[in-house]
Amino acid sequence: MTLDIIRSGIYRLLMSLSKTILALNVLLILYSVFTRYILNSAPIWSDELSRYAIIASVMLIMSCAYVDARHMKVSFLEEMVNDFTRRLIKYYQWFVVLAVALFFTFISTKYSLSMGRFTSMGLGVSKTLPLLSMPIGFAALFLMVLLQGPFPTKKKEDEAC
Repeated sequence: MTLDIIRSGIYRLLMSLSKTILALNVLLILYSVFTRYILNSAPIWSDELSRYAIIASVMLIMSCAYVDARHMKVSFLEEMVNDFTRRLIKYYQWFVVLAVALFFTFISTKYSLSMGRFTSMGLGVSKTLPLLSMPIGFAALFLMVLLQGPFPTKKKEDEAC
């Protein structure tokens, strides 16, 4: 029960942060379009900030999409085998996602910290700051998959269909 509360709290936090970043990005793009085509002077930093905001939003929402099973998946093999083999496949998938998320967390942390001596052209800040969204996103994926376990308790239904 406690893991469900923790997982749902992290889920809501990641979802809220991602939605906020995406909404701010839309406002930034509208501002950039207005200044470029109406005022004829676009700020140089707006394109770069928009790119980094999209990356941050996607990296934060990635773990929520995985937990909700809203990712691309070929599951016909799971439906064709017996229960024991299906459980083995689920354990294998869970372990692989954990391992890949942990590996990418390590690699992207190392990469983003190595970019500290470089500054971004438009924003004028260290490239480490915007690139930290990658290890944060992969660490969130690792944590959410770990808390979910190999056998999710419930599936969310798609409201769009």
